[in-house]
Amino acid sequence: MSVLDSTASRRTLLRGMFGGGALLAAAPVIAACGSDDDSDTTSASATSSGLTTVTCQLGWKKLAQFGGHFAALKNGYFTAEGIDAKFLSGGPNIDPVSVVSSGQADIGDANGSDIMLAVSKGIPVQAFATIYQMTPNALMSLGSNPVPTLSALAGKKVGLPTTERPLLTAMLTRAGVDPTSVKMLPVGTDPSILTSKQVDAYIGYGTQQGLSLQQAGNDVKIIYFSDLGNPDYGNALFAKAATLSGKKDLMTRWLRADRKGWEYFVAHPEEIAQYTYDQYHNESGAVLADEKVSAKAAVPLINGGAAKDHGLMWIQQSSFAAVYELYRTAGLITKPVDYSKVMTDTILTGAGA
Repeated sequence: MSVLDSTASRRTLLRGMFGGGALLAAAPVIAACGSDDDSDTTSASATSSGLTTVTCQLGWKKLAQFGGHFAALKNGYFTAEGIDAKFLSGGPNIDPVSVVSSGQADIGDANGSDIMLAVSKGIPVQAFATIYQMTPNALMSLGSNPVPTLSALAGKKVGLPTTERPLLTAMLTRAGVDPTSVKMLPVGTDPSILTSKQVDAYIGYGTQQGLSLQQAGNDVKIIYFSDLGNPDYGNALFAKAATLSGKKDLMTRWLRADRKGWEYFVAHPEEIAQYTYDQYHNESGAVLADEKVSAKAAVPLINGGAAKDHGLMWIQQSSFAAVYELYRTAGLITKPVDYSKVMTDTILTGAGA
């Protein structure tokens, strides 16, 4: 995307930049790279400089929500670990699970629940860390027509990405709300559908769409999913199980560098928001003021929860088990899940967590 000029409408800006969990499955369009073993065809490869390339498929565009990755690049943390780190921009037609499972990237990010659903379907991916201890996904509504609870959605219209429909269905079911009483409208990533009153509520990243609508002067109420009983991780990092076991040292070095980047981000969110904007706004269409507000709002979602006791990016089985119960209650997962296939903490502990 080209740089947006100063006369561009607010709606155009919003449409251009926002996403987060709004990923629509589609065939990956990224060319695969070589592999260094027969059992794993992911993209890690040596460069002429002697560094090993590790490719990460982002869940959305290169915005401040991924600022810790870019802090690690800026500060040379990956290079110090002998790694040439590559980050591929995401978008509405890129599914990181498909990209990683097909061997076109080494690492991806997704909701923890998406990773668990993939494993339940036999896709051999495994979570090994998370950026957000609490998902930035949120229920948003106008102050003039507030929707403060899941039960308040009954009889209402809610706009949401198609991929979030199973999660909302599960949350409604557990809250005792008949999902059929809520009109779920598949939408893109432009939250102006809420301010134009085409829907009563909108689901997206509160730290991105919600705060930007507030920045534009709209009275928007933001209720994060964690406050609605959803313990899901946001932007959890995953790889193929074969990658994590066969390239354990490489993945550990990558995560050690990345954790340092996120530690820097937490300490300097506005600085990294500025850096991310300077590097990538031509392609992301980001608005600098929104990025700085978003970065600051993301910090408690990153260093809260279990990260308070275990350090950044920590994951644990109990969180996946809670999400499993949510999906089981809604009938979206009917078989037991082997959590040793869903997640591993060996890379985290090896990286110093």
